Amino acid sequence: MSAHLGSHADAPCHVFAGGATIGQVPLEAYIGAARVVELSGRGEVGPDDLPEKSLRVRRILFRTGGQAFLSPLAALRLADTGTILVGTDASSIDPADAEDLPAHRALLSRGVALLEYLDLDAIEEGAYQLVALPLRLDDLDASPVRAILIRD
Repeated sequence: MSAHLGSHADAPCHVFAGGATIGQVPLEAYIGAARVVELSGRGEVGPDDLPEKSLRVRRILFRTGGQAFLSPLAALRLADTGTILVGTDASSIDPADAEDLPAHRALLSRGVALLEYLDLDAIEEGAYQLVALPLRLDDLDASPVRAILIRD
């Protein structure tokens, strides 16, 4: 089984040789207040396309219908505004054909945790408490998570 199947967290070593494995990443980012923001049907999301409400929270989960992905500049803007976790219901925060994973690199290089392939189909926009702990898999670049959202 791939550690990238279903809802999962990516580690820095997914894109950086010598980066931390998923078993080495701090867990604090994966627990706490989060906001779900709708980005359906948007394709590439640039820095000016980010909803203002996504720039005022530490953990942001994008409900995209599996369609939207972040531009590298949007990823940098999120990191620069204090975001510590970015999640998406898409299979990746980068476009499917991106071989160098620039949004991954932008976020992981700044210590921002990543969650991908979240099931947000029945989740409305708004404030939640997130629990989505990765497994302690010391040699892997990702881990499945059981993501739970509790409405604030």
